[in-house]
Amino acid sequence: MGFSIFFFLTWLIIGIFFMIRKELSIVENTWIFLISFIVIINVSWINTEEMKMINLTKGGIDYTAYILNRSIILPLLLLLQLNILLKSKTLTKKVLIIFTSLIIMLGLSVLSTYFNITNYIKWNLFYDGIFYLILQLIAYYSYRLFKKVNKNKVGYS
Repeated sequence: MGFSIFFFLTWLIIGIFFMIRKELSIVENTWIFLISFIVIINVSWINTEEMKMINLTKGGIDYTAYILNRSIILPLLLLLQLNILLKSKTLTKKVLIIFTSLIIMLGLSVLSTYFNITNYIKWNLFYDGIFYLILQLIAYYSYRLFKKVNKNKVGYS
């Protein structure tokens, strides 16, 4: 059951991402997706395999649900959040977007534990919340870094 829900959520988020009007170019979206992807994979590897803070399921189909969440859903949620965040003008809207994104990511963590895809040993939702906030900061500052590097490039005449 967990796989079918995460499979549906994956396609839903992909569909939403392709339907919204994006503020970022395809290169900027790719850059942020890859940076987020690398950070998420490395942190999840350290938490699950090295520090044994989170136990993963041994079942193949449930593990696929974990991979969908880690490799597609979370990076695309960060991209969605950043594209919507850059459109908003007021601070209230920006805070609401960040908070909503955080709640959605925490909801995915709750679903993972509910369907026994992940099992927290020395980890909890509070740590997940901190991790997701740090991911949001990494996504935003990787965008800013990309903009700064492109602003300083030499143009050809």
